[in-house]
Amino acid sequence: MGVNTVLKDIGRVYVVWNMPDRATLIRRLSFAAYFIAAFFLFLFLLFPFDRVKSKLEAEIRMRTPLELSVSRVSPRFFNRFVFHDVVLSDKAGKKLFESPRVHTKVSLFGLLRGLLSLNISAEAYGGELSVKARQGPGIQYLLLDATGLDVGAYPLLKDIGMRLSGKLGGNFEMTGDAGKGRLWLTGLTTRELKIKGFPVPDLDFEQGWLEGELKADRLSVKKLELEGKDLKVRVTGDMVLNERGTLNLMVKLKPSERLAREQAGIVGLLKNRDAEGFYQFTLGGTLDMPVPRL
Repeated sequence: MGVNTVLKDIGRVYVVWNMPDRATLIRRLSFAAYFIAAFFLFLFLLFPFDRVKSKLEAEIRMRTPLELSVSRVSPRFFNRFVFHDVVLSDKAGKKLFESPRVHTKVSLFGLLRGLLSLNISAEAYGGELSVKARQGPGIQYLLLDATGLDVGAYPLLKDIGMRLSGKLGGNFEMTGDAGKGRLWLTGLTTRELKIKGFPVPDLDFEQGWLEGELKADRLSVKKLELEGKDLKVRVTGDMVLNERGTLNLMVKLKPSERLAREQAGIVGLLKNRDAEGFYQFTLGGTLDMPVPRL
Protein backbone atom coordinates (compact mmCIF):
# COMPACT_ATOMS: atom_id res chain seq x y z
CA MET A 1 0.00 0.00 0.00
CA GLY A 2 1.47 3.34 -1.04
CA VAL A 3 1.92 6.41 1.10
CA ASN A 4 -0.62 8.41 -0.95
CA THR A 5 -3.26 5.76 -0.40
CA VAL A 6 -2.69 5.80 3.34
CA LEU A 7 -2.96 9.60 3.46
CA LYS A 8 -6.22 9.55 1.50
CA ASP A 9 -7.71 6.98 3.86
CA ILE A 10 -6.66 9.04 6.88
CA GLY A 11 -8.27 12.15 5.29
CA ARG A 12 -11.55 10.31 4.73
CA VAL A 13 -11.60 9.08 8.32
CA TYR A 14 -10.91 12.63 9.61
CA VAL A 15 -13.72 14.14 7.52
CA VAL A 16 -16.23 11.48 8.55
CA TRP A 17 -15.17 11.71 12.18
CA ASN A 18 -15.55 15.52 12.30
CA MET A 19 -18.75 15.78 10.23
CA PRO A 20 -21.71 16.52 12.55
CA ASP A 21 -24.68 14.22 12.41
CA ARG A 22 -27.92 15.31 10.71
CA ALA A 23 -29.67 16.43 13.89
CA THR A 24 -26.72 18.58 14.98
CA LEU A 25 -26.48 20.15 11.52
CA ILE A 26 -30.19 20.99 11.49
CA ARG A 27 -29.94 22.49 14.99
CA ARG A 28 -27.00 24.71 14.00
CA LEU A 29 -28.74 25.89 10.83
CA SER A 30 -31.89 26.62 12.86
CA PHE A 31 -29.93 28.79 15.29
CA ALA A 32 -28.37 30.70 12.38
CA ALA A 33 -31.74 31.21 10.71
CA TYR A 34 -33.26 32.37 14.00
CA PHE A 35 -30.49 34.90 14.51
CA ILE A 36 -30.86 36.29 10.97
CA ALA A 37 -34.66 36.49 11.26
CA ALA A 38 -34.44 38.20 14.68
CA PHE A 39 -31.90 40.71 13.36
CA PHE A 40 -34.06 41.73 10.41
CA LEU A 41 -37.23 41.76 12.53
CA PHE A 42 -35.74 44.20 15.05
CA LEU A 43 -34.28 46.26 12.21
CA PHE A 44 -37.74 46.33 10.65
CA LEU A 45 -39.48 47.31 13.91
CA LEU A 46 -36.91 49.85 15.11
CA PHE A 47 -36.20 51.54 11.79
CA PRO A 48 -36.45 55.35 12.26
CA PHE A 49 -39.35 56.01 9.87
CA ASP A 50 -40.11 59.40 11.44
CA ARG A 51 -36.57 60.55 10.66
CA VAL A 52 -36.93 59.29 7.08
CA LYS A 53 -40.17 61.24 6.71
CA SER A 54 -38.61 64.44 8.06
CA LYS A 55 -35.52 64.00 5.90
CA LEU A 56 -37.62 63.47 2.76
CA GLU A 57 -39.74 66.56 3.45
CA ALA A 58 -36.60 68.64 4.08
CA GLU A 59 -34.90 67.41 0.88
CA ILE A 60 -37.94 68.28 -1.26
CA ARG A 61 -38.13 71.72 0.37
CA MET A 62 -34.41 72.38 -0.16
CA ARG A 63 -33.97 71.02 -3.69
CA THR A 64 -37.27 72.05 -5.35
CA PRO A 65 -39.74 74.96 -5.23
CA LEU A 66 -42.26 72.57 -3.68
CA GLU A 67 -43.45 71.56 -0.23
CA LEU A 68 -44.10 67.92 0.73
CA SER A 69 -46.26 66.89 3.66
CA VAL A 70 -46.62 63.26 4.86
CA SER A 71 -48.63 62.35 7.96
CA ARG A 72 -46.78 59.08 8.62
CA VAL A 73 -44.76 56.28 7.05
CA SER A 74 -45.56 52.62 7.63
CA PRO A 75 -43.50 49.61 6.51
CA ARG A 76 -44.77 46.75 4.37
CA PHE A 77 -41.50 44.88 3.85
CA PHE A 78 -37.81 45.67 4.09
CA ASN A 79 -37.88 47.77 0.91
CA ARG A 80 -41.59 48.60 0.71
CA PHE A 81 -43.24 51.54 2.46
CA VAL A 82 -46.59 53.32 2.51
CA PHE A 83 -46.76 57.10 2.84
CA HIS A 84 -50.09 58.25 4.27
CA ASP A 85 -51.92 61.53 3.49
CA VAL A 86 -49.37 62.85 1.00
CA VAL A 87 -49.73 66.48 -0.11
CA LEU A 88 -47.43 68.22 -2.60
CA SER A 89 -47.86 71.99 -2.89
CA ASP A 90 -46.03 75.10 -4.03
CA LYS A 91 -44.51 77.70 -1.73
CA ALA A 92 -47.78 79.66 -1.74
CA GLY A 93 -49.65 76.64 -0.39
CA LYS A 94 -51.53 75.66 -3.56
CA LYS A 95 -52.04 71.91 -3.68
CA LEU A 96 -50.51 70.37 -6.78
CA PHE A 97 -51.04 66.73 -5.80
CA GLU A 98 -52.56 64.76 -2.95
CA SER A 99 -53.18 61.12 -2.21
CA PRO A 100 -54.39 59.18 0.83
CA ARG A 101 -51.79 56.45 0.25
CA VAL A 102 -48.59 56.27 -1.77
CA HIS A 103 -46.93 52.85 -2.03
CA THR A 104 -43.16 52.96 -2.56
CA LYS A 105 -40.67 50.23 -3.40
CA VAL A 106 -36.93 50.93 -3.20
CA SER A 107 -34.38 48.72 -4.95
CA LEU A 108 -31.79 47.71 -2.33
CA PHE A 109 -29.45 46.26 -4.94
CA GLY A 110 -29.62 49.58 -6.80
CA LEU A 111 -28.59 51.47 -3.68
CA LEU A 112 -25.56 49.20 -3.29
CA ARG A 113 -24.51 50.20 -6.81
CA GLY A 114 -25.12 53.90 -6.17
CA LEU A 115 -28.39 53.92 -8.15
CA LEU A 116 -31.62 55.30 -6.70
CA SER A 117 -34.43 53.18 -8.10
CA LEU A 118 -38.04 53.81 -7.01
CA ASN A 119 -41.38 52.33 -8.00
CA ILE A 120 -44.33 54.38 -6.75
CA SER A 121 -48.07 53.79 -7.04
CA ALA A 122 -50.80 56.00 -5.65
CA GLU A 123 -54.55 56.36 -5.48
CA ALA A 124 -55.42 59.86 -6.68
CA TYR A 125 -58.51 61.73 -7.89
CA GLY A 126 -60.57 58.61 -8.42
CA GLY A 127 -57.88 56.88 -10.48
CA GLU A 128 -54.39 55.46 -10.23
CA LEU A 129 -50.97 56.97 -10.79
CA SER A 130 -47.69 55.09 -11.02
CA VAL A 131 -44.13 56.40 -11.22
CA LYS A 132 -40.84 54.69 -12.01
CA ALA A 133 -37.69 56.73 -11.35
CA ARG A 134 -34.01 55.87 -11.78
CA GLN A 135 -31.21 58.25 -10.83
CA GLY A 136 -27.50 57.62 -10.60
CA PRO A 137 -24.16 58.38 -12.27
CA GLY A 138 -25.05 59.09 -15.89
CA ILE A 139 -28.64 57.83 -15.44
CA GLN A 140 -31.78 59.91 -15.11
CA TYR A 141 -35.03 58.21 -16.06
CA LEU A 142 -38.70 58.90 -15.27
CA LEU A 143 -41.89 57.14 -16.33
CA LEU A 144 -45.36 58.38 -15.36
CA ASP A 145 -48.49 56.39 -16.04
CA ALA A 146 -52.03 57.49 -15.17
CA THR A 147 -55.39 55.74 -15.46
CA GLY A 148 -58.88 57.09 -14.90
CA LEU A 149 -58.06 60.37 -13.13
CA ASP A 150 -61.08 62.59 -12.53
CA VAL A 151 -60.31 65.99 -14.05
CA GLY A 152 -63.04 67.69 -12.03
CA ALA A 153 -61.49 66.51 -8.75
CA TYR A 154 -58.19 68.29 -9.35
CA PRO A 155 -58.10 71.16 -6.80
CA LEU A 156 -55.93 73.55 -8.82
CA LEU A 157 -58.55 73.74 -11.59
CA LYS A 158 -61.22 74.43 -9.00
CA ASP A 159 -59.11 77.18 -7.43
CA ILE A 160 -58.87 79.10 -10.72
CA GLY A 161 -62.61 78.74 -11.34
CA MET A 162 -62.53 76.15 -14.14
CA ARG A 163 -65.56 73.86 -14.02
CA LEU A 164 -64.39 70.79 -15.88
CA SER A 165 -65.25 67.11 -15.71
CA GLY A 166 -64.03 63.99 -17.46
CA LYS A 167 -61.47 61.20 -17.20
CA LEU A 168 -57.76 61.53 -17.93
CA GLY A 169 -55.08 58.93 -18.56
CA GLY A 170 -51.84 58.39 -20.42
CA ASN A 171 -48.11 58.13 -19.94
CA PHE A 172 -44.98 60.24 -20.09
CA GLU A 173 -41.42 58.92 -20.38
CA MET A 174 -38.33 61.05 -19.84
CA THR A 175 -34.62 60.27 -20.14
CA GLY A 176 -32.25 63.06 -19.17
CA ASP A 177 -33.87 66.36 -20.22
CA ALA A 178 -35.85 64.87 -23.13
CA GLY A 179 -39.18 63.10 -23.01
CA LYS A 180 -42.36 62.26 -24.85
CA GLY A 181 -45.86 61.33 -23.84
CA ARG A 182 -49.47 60.76 -24.81
CA LEU A 183 -52.59 61.71 -22.89
CA TRP A 184 -56.19 60.75 -23.52
CA LEU A 185 -59.46 62.30 -22.35
CA THR A 186 -62.98 60.93 -22.30
CA GLY A 187 -66.23 62.67 -21.46
CA LEU A 188 -64.63 66.10 -21.11
CA THR A 189 -67.12 68.88 -20.37
CA THR A 190 -66.63 72.61 -19.76
CA ARG A 191 -69.13 74.78 -17.90
CA GLU A 192 -69.19 78.56 -17.39
CA LEU A 193 -65.68 78.89 -18.77
CA LYS A 194 -64.18 82.31 -19.49
CA ILE A 195 -61.06 83.12 -21.52
CA LYS A 196 -59.57 86.59 -20.95
CA GLY A 197 -62.91 87.66 -19.50
CA PHE A 198 -64.99 86.43 -22.45
CA PRO A 199 -67.55 83.67 -21.76
CA VAL A 200 -67.11 80.41 -23.65
CA PRO A 201 -70.20 78.32 -24.47
CA ASP A 202 -70.64 75.08 -22.55
CA LEU A 203 -69.02 72.28 -24.52
CA ASP A 204 -68.95 68.49 -24.41
CA PHE A 205 -66.17 66.41 -25.95
CA GLU A 206 -66.54 62.66 -26.28
CA GLN A 207 -62.81 62.10 -26.54
CA GLY A 208 -59.48 63.81 -26.95
CA TRP A 209 -55.74 63.13 -27.39
CA LEU A 210 -52.51 64.96 -26.75
CA GLU A 211 -49.15 63.81 -28.08
CA GLY A 212 -46.05 65.85 -27.34
CA GLU A 213 -42.29 65.85 -26.94
CA LEU A 214 -40.29 67.74 -24.33
CA LYS A 215 -36.71 68.94 -24.75
CA ALA A 216 -35.38 70.96 -21.81
CA ASP A 217 -38.16 73.55 -21.30
CA ARG A 218 -39.61 73.41 -24.84
CA LEU A 219 -42.78 71.38 -25.43
CA SER A 220 -43.61 70.43 -29.01
CA VAL A 221 -47.31 69.64 -29.47
CA LYS A 222 -47.38 67.00 -32.17
CA LYS A 223 -51.12 66.54 -31.96
CA LEU A 224 -53.88 67.88 -29.77
CA GLU A 225 -57.37 66.84 -30.82
CA LEU A 226 -60.75 67.22 -29.16
CA GLU A 227 -63.79 65.58 -30.73
CA GLY A 228 -67.21 66.92 -29.78
CA LYS A 229 -70.68 67.06 -31.26
CA ASP A 230 -70.64 70.85 -31.48
CA LEU A 231 -66.93 71.55 -31.83
CA LYS A 232 -63.77 69.87 -33.12
CA VAL A 233 -60.37 71.23 -32.15
CA ARG A 234 -56.92 70.63 -33.69
CA VAL A 235 -53.72 72.18 -32.27
CA THR A 236 -50.06 71.82 -33.27
CA GLY A 237 -46.94 73.86 -32.52
CA ASP A 238 -44.66 74.46 -29.57
CA MET A 239 -44.38 76.40 -26.34
CA VAL A 240 -41.65 77.27 -23.85
CA LEU A 241 -42.48 76.19 -20.30
CA ASN A 242 -40.86 78.78 -18.08
CA GLU A 243 -41.94 81.93 -16.25
CA ARG A 244 -42.15 83.98 -19.46
CA GLY A 245 -42.73 81.06 -21.78
CA THR A 246 -43.70 81.84 -25.36
CA LEU A 247 -46.42 80.30 -27.53
CA ASN A 248 -46.33 79.40 -31.20
CA LEU A 249 -49.42 77.31 -31.90
CA MET A 250 -51.63 76.68 -34.91
CA VAL A 251 -55.25 76.31 -33.77
CA LYS A 252 -58.05 74.86 -35.92
CA LEU A 253 -61.73 74.97 -34.94
CA LYS A 254 -64.71 73.37 -36.64
CA PRO A 255 -68.01 74.38 -35.03
CA SER A 256 -71.33 72.71 -35.77
CA GLU A 257 -73.96 74.69 -37.66
CA ARG A 258 -75.88 75.27 -34.44
CA LEU A 259 -72.83 76.54 -32.56
CA ALA A 260 -71.82 78.72 -35.53
CA ARG A 261 -75.27 80.38 -35.48
CA GLU A 262 -75.25 80.89 -31.71
CA GLN A 263 -71.70 82.28 -31.74
CA ALA A 264 -71.95 84.16 -35.02
CA GLY A 265 -70.10 87.16 -33.57
CA ILE A 266 -67.02 85.11 -32.68
CA VAL A 267 -67.10 82.90 -35.77
CA GLY A 268 -67.38 86.03 -37.92
CA LEU A 269 -63.93 87.10 -36.71
CA LEU A 270 -62.35 83.92 -38.08
CA LYS A 271 -61.44 84.43 -41.74
CA ASN A 272 -59.20 81.52 -42.74
CA ARG A 273 -61.15 78.34 -43.49
CA ASP A 274 -59.69 75.21 -45.05
CA ALA A 275 -61.28 72.59 -47.32
CA GLU A 276 -62.36 70.48 -44.32
CA GLY A 277 -64.32 73.35 -42.80
CA PHE A 278 -61.81 74.18 -40.04
CA TYR A 279 -61.24 77.84 -39.16
CA GLN A 280 -57.60 78.37 -38.32
CA PHE A 281 -55.51 81.00 -36.54
CA THR A 282 -52.19 81.21 -34.73
CA LEU A 283 -51.75 81.71 -31.01
CA GLY A 284 -48.63 83.59 -29.96
CA GLY A 285 -47.56 85.74 -27.05
CA THR A 286 -46.72 84.21 -23.68
CA LEU A 287 -48.30 81.63 -21.40
CA ASP A 288 -49.72 84.29 -19.09
CA MET A 289 -50.75 86.59 -21.95
CA PRO A 290 -51.60 84.65 -25.15
CA VAL A 291 -52.21 86.70 -28.31
CA PRO A 292 -54.42 85.24 -31.08
CA ARG A 293 -53.55 86.26 -34.64
CA LEU A 294 -56.59 85.92 -36.86
